[in-house]
Amino acid sequence: MKQYMINKRQYIILSFFLTRFLFLGVGFSSLINVSKNDLLISSFLGMLLGYFLLYLFYKKGSIGKTSSILISIATLTTGLLAITTLTGTYLLFDTPTIFIMGAFFVVLLYGSTKELKVVSRVSEIFYPFCLTMIIIGLLALIYLVNLYNLLPIFKTSLWVVIKGILIFAATSLMPNLLLLNYKDDLKFKDVGFGYILGCLITILTMFYILGIYGAEFAMTVRFPEYLILKKINIFNYISNIENILVMDWVVNLTIGGLICTKVLKENTNVYFFATILALIFLGNELILNKNYVNVLYYKNYFFMCCIGITLLSLILGKKKVSET
Repeated sequence: MKQYMINKRQYIILSFFLTRFLFLGVGFSSLINVSKNDLLISSFLGMLLGYFLLYLFYKKGSIGKTSSILISIATLTTGLLAITTLTGTYLLFDTPTIFIMGAFFVVLLYGSTKELKVVSRVSEIFYPFCLTMIIIGLLALIYLVNLYNLLPIFKTSLWVVIKGILIFAATSLMPNLLLLNYKDDLKFKDVGFGYILGCLITILTMFYILGIYGAEFAMTVRFPEYLILKKINIFNYISNIENILVMDWVVNLTIGGLICTKVLKENTNVYFFATILALIFLGNELILNKNYVNVLYYKNYFFMCCIGITLLSLILGKKKVSET
């Protein structure tokens, strides 16, 4: 009997969370800047490309140890930057980021001592809450959408559309690859369902960002996916609930971070594991958080790395999953 395997429902839920993981703080802003009003087209085609690549990975069976380590490091570093920047900028702006990261790391380290099934059960518990927050947000904002803000389309070059497709595919797919070694005998429709669901929610969020702000304004703000929530005003009575609804993203980043930490620990020894976490912690605190605006100028290099790691994972050998 294989160790650490998770059931179909747990796999789908974890895949849903991981698909959305890299979009907060980096993915949304980058895709808007690249694709502008062709964002929805690039994203939809990127989803189809990602789904096709996921099928190729599924047929391959698993990803190698090196790929698991690289994906875990890149994903965890980006997720930590996103959650500390979001929390430090909008939620706990008087709290030093080192305390925010410290609390986050305590949760990750504790989670790394548990089996993957424990993390999976946690995701099952929080999934209804997250889905409820998403639905409330989407319903409350629908009257603010102006379809004219989506125009004009097809005004960017073919290369820009292709670039947007590649960025969306890599951003949505790369974290998902961490689950492939735990899929057991699941069919591809089960493996792909969580990915498609996460992509559709992401694309719907992009539709709201463009429909409410328009591409030109959305390009100038940080965390547009959070700022649209500040515009909620239900019946001129219920407002200022953005800090409740954004808990969906906090939970999403936490679940994704737990998966990254768990996979990283399983594929390294204790010394390498501790060193990598220390470097991620110090790098975020001393460099990335203090230079977040400058870091965004180099985001294209990050997505090139995501594309490269994804393709490398497809080429490198399989990982043998331990058995009992």
